[in-house]
Amino acid sequence: MMQAPAQVPFARESELLSRRDVLPHFDGWISLPDDHLVPHISLEDYLASQLSVRRLDAIHTWLWRAGLPGRVQALHHQKVLRREVILTERVDLHLVWTNDRIFIKPIPSFLLEHAFFEEHISPNQALLPSALGFLHTYTKLIQHRTDFVLSQELGLLPPGVTWADWNRFRMDLQTSITHSYHVDRRYRYGELRLSRLNQIYRFRQRSWRGGYFLIHTQYQSFFAANFEWLLLAFAYMSVALSALQVLLAADQGYDDTNQVLRGLSLAVGSTSIISVLLTVVLIAALFGTLRIVNEAFARGKRADVQGDFELNDFKTFVKN
Repeated sequence: MMQAPAQVPFARESELLSRRDVLPHFDGWISLPDDHLVPHISLEDYLASQLSVRRLDAIHTWLWRAGLPGRVQALHHQKVLRREVILTERVDLHLVWTNDRIFIKPIPSFLLEHAFFEEHISPNQALLPSALGFLHTYTKLIQHRTDFVLSQELGLLPPGVTWADWNRFRMDLQTSITHSYHVDRRYRYGELRLSRLNQIYRFRQRSWRGGYFLIHTQYQSFFAANFEWLLLAFAYMSVALSALQVLLAADQGYDDTNQVLRGLSLAVGSTSIISVLLTVVLIAALFGTLRIVNEAFARGKRADVQGDFELNDFKTFVKN
């Protein structure tokens, strides 16, 4: 039986790296297409370290709580949201965000050369879906010329790639991966919220201390990040305690000649306590309602994307 053509999501003419290395081994070192030397591990292990998202695959049934299916916002829009792009070489942090920052992994150069992809990525069915999913996120990150300029400034693409080169490469990826390829389950979702990932990991993977990834390594940074909430809680408690003191003084410290002042103190104290309680209840109710609505929306999106991927799952791409 004839073997199906190798699954490469871009044409040889569209590759962004044109030089072909034979991957010689020098005393346990491996040379990759960008002249990067990898010491003392096999090529397969190195590729797994660069592409495998098994930590997220382990909790893929709960990723709908951390992000929406396919939601990857362009680089220029990350700036609109006032997010700082933090470069990371950890693929399991790619597109994970928290507060005012988002982690993005630059494209490994070996994914941009047709011959390397055909020989070393396509036959590896454990890594191929991850490679395809990773590349597909970049078709959404770099959509406009402004995104391309930002990607060059950040070092997300190899030097020497032009806007025309990227457009041709991106069109190949969009045509191939969207219609024909199976991507890893993690990449059915786009940007993932770190705080939700930590919650999921603590309760589903029993990782109580560490969670998924901790950005606060000192108590000082933790309290600095949560100072506003602590200050708000302190203000509410101060108002409540002050109101209680007013009520106690009004009940004990006035004689019959000061009934008007006593009544005013009781009214002000009672109103303050009731206002604090109502504010807390309203905030909790609003937060709970938004949480329920968002989770219902995420569940609906999850069902939609699950149906789409089950319909197109594991289709074989055949080049015309």
